[in-house]
Amino acid sequence: MKKTELFLMVMVGLSFVLAPLTVYSQEALIKDTAVFDKAYIPALFLTGQGKIQESKASMKFLKEGWAAFKKKYYASQPKDLQWRKDMDEVEELILSADETVASGQDLPSAHEDLETVRTILMDARQRNKIEYFPDTLTEFHGVMEEIFDTVDKKKPETLSDKDIETLKDLLPDAQEVWDTAKKAKFDAALYGFKPEQAQKMKTLHKEEENALVALNGALEKGNKADIIKHALSLKPKFIAVYLLFGDFERLKK
Repeated sequence: MKKTELFLMVMVGLSFVLAPLTVYSQEALIKDTAVFDKAYIPALFLTGQGKIQESKASMKFLKEGWAAFKKKYYASQPKDLQWRKDMDEVEELILSADETVASGQDLPSAHEDLETVRTILMDARQRNKIEYFPDTLTEFHGVMEEIFDTVDKKKPETLSDKDIETLKDLLPDAQEVWDTAKKAKFDAALYGFKPEQAQKMKTLHKEEENALVALNGALEKGNKADIIKHALSLKPKFIAVYLLFGDFERLKK
């Protein structure tokens, strides 16, 4: 056998050893993503709250959770040339956030890094038609924040006509995305939800839906005080739903 042929055979063999291609079901990927989010969401939330010690504890679990997820799924989407690049970028962002948190300074910067992680992973899943329920919440988060920012720190006398028109433009999008979340398939067992958690999510989802309806009514009547009240109420209700997908209990141990 020629040396060239032998070399090629060895290299082909090594390629299977060094870069095994394992195909996982969408259900398995969703389940493991939900496990990762149990570590990711506390870190995202706590850095946003500026809680240094709690953020440090949460980052430990986040790094461990990401290492396990990346090891298993790094090569799981061979047809998507962007997938591995996204995984690498997510890792860089998590390490950057961890370094910032460890310093005990500038937690908002760490929070922004982790916010970017959420968007990158959502885009990666959607490109590959992976239907992950929390992505519907992430899509709502964007338009909800725009509504919140429009009225934040405003009083009836400082809420302008332009602000009201902005809210009228944003509200239909918010209602549509929230309605999509309501209709989306949700398997409580797949996401590790206990019955009481699933019921709480339904209750909170309905409360957010009611808040959107109330905001629409306030806009129709032109009641600025109610517009501000109902617009501001969207954020805490959304956060309560999203946090159900995180595991905060292990941080107390």
